[in-house]
Amino acid sequence: MVAVQLPAYFPPLSYTALVGHVDHFILADTFRYRSETFQNRSKLRNASGSHWITIPVFGQPEGAPIDTVEIETGGRWREKHWRSFLYDYRSTMYFEHYQASFQPFFELEWDALADCVCRSVTLQMELMGLDTSVTRASSLEGHPRGLDAILDATEADVLAHPADQPLPDAPSVPVESIRYEHPTYRQNFDGFEPGMTALDLLFNYGREAPRRMMRGLSSSAPA
Repeated sequence: MVAVQLPAYFPPLSYTALVGHVDHFILADTFRYRSETFQNRSKLRNASGSHWITIPVFGQPEGAPIDTVEIETGGRWREKHWRSFLYDYRSTMYFEHYQASFQPFFELEWDALADCVCRSVTLQMELMGLDTSVTRASSLEGHPRGLDAILDATEADVLAHPADQPLPDAPSVPVESIRYEHPTYRQNFDGFEPGMTALDLLFNYGREAPRRMMRGLSSSAPA
């Protein structure tokens, strides 16, 4: 079973649970870039509720293939993002436990958006202890830019796809419909805000986080 999803910057629980549900996860970095999405931003919990951290991109790449989008490297976005994680999570139960594995991401030079965001997905998987096989669409034979082309290139038998996301075309394989009911859990500040990066759960619950995350996922038989 495969899932094909756009790369997302330290993605939320629903995305990460889908990664944990399938055998093979395809990061569709050959699909088109859209601004104001998770493709270059992530949502963090803070004392006032939540806030976005956004990777600045060069020019106006709306609609360009994600693997061609470049990061605006002139600013200090990596330092600012790391500082945001520190401010928001260093007092959580488990942030210090993961810090040595997490912090080096923000010390690397990133030029290509796809390289950066795809690595954020796999790093988050490693921290969560997920062992799903992950492939970037740009690394597949023929550099496929459509869903069916990716399914053909990966010899997929079943596609797992979120029920609330429309499919661009009728896929060539059966589709397992995935639903996600966001769990409520203890966060680092009063109240509860859904839709945060999955690291929000991890830094608060440690090794228990994957089990809590997967509770929200349900699926229907492939159709």
